[in-house]
Amino acid sequence: MTATPILFDCDPGHDDAIALVMAHRSPAIDLLGVTTTCGNAEIEKTTANCLRILEFIGAQDVPVARGCHRPLARPLVLGTADGPSGLEGSPYLPPAQGKVVSQHAVDFLAGKLAAQREPIDVVATGPLCNIGLLVLKHPQVLPKIKELTWMGGVFYRKSEIITPTEFNAFCDPEALKIVLDSGIPITMVGLDVTMQVLVEAPQFAEFERIGTPLGKVVLDWLKFYEKLHRNSMGIGGAMHDPLALAAVIDPTLIRTRPVHIGVNLAGSYCFGATVADFWNERGERPNAKIACDVDSDRFFDLLYSLLRD
Repeated sequence: MTATPILFDCDPGHDDAIALVMAHRSPAIDLLGVTTTCGNAEIEKTTANCLRILEFIGAQDVPVARGCHRPLARPLVLGTADGPSGLEGSPYLPPAQGKVVSQHAVDFLAGKLAAQREPIDVVATGPLCNIGLLVLKHPQVLPKIKELTWMGGVFYRKSEIITPTEFNAFCDPEALKIVLDSGIPITMVGLDVTMQVLVEAPQFAEFERIGTPLGKVVLDWLKFYEKLHRNSMGIGGAMHDPLALAAVIDPTLIRTRPVHIGVNLAGSYCFGATVADFWNERGERPNAKIACDVDSDRFFDLLYSLLRD
């Protein structure tokens, strides 16, 4: 098997942390570098969390670049699911010993992409601040992006637990619009599918059975992460970011459809909403593929296998 080289942009974050673990552990992925952005916490915290995670899992040789400290056109509104540090529930993770590279994340991404002989994949699991700025500052490297797989958006209401606006889109909708208008091939893994990949009692039992040190860390992350979902929606934690990463490891886990996506930049109740023109009523060409179905059981089988020794 030839590993797929990727660049990973994230805002760790419990589910980002699990996605980082998967990216490092999977033989199908060659992790060329990680960039951090604000979102689940301030940039200083998400960057420190990223370094801590990579060092804990033995991936300290993966270069990390710190990125945007705020959205491109508005003040930062933090996520709430991961606690003040962005990675609550893991006090035994030691402070990071390593350092970030000297480049800003956007310039780091541009350099890495320019150095590739062939286009490569980019995975993003936070607000698109860095990717939007990359489009504006380094348009010459965009042809080197084979596909951007982004965890974000929500496209049609299937139940009361799916809101009109997903956080990554809400946090920096201007960056999202810039990226959607850029011509980059995009796959959007949104709440329509991630809310079908829930950690409930059977999944917790399996994580308990795995019993490896890494499995125990992930289990502790999930126990904290579940609290918000359980208290507010009555469901287990959704594997948002891990599913986006898993879709690069095994694209058959999700089914997608091409569609034109617009972003609501002026609304109040639906500010930041991603609007899918399923029936081509606006007459605009598709600018993304959106995930519309997922094989949840196979996703969890993949995750369990990556956590076992």
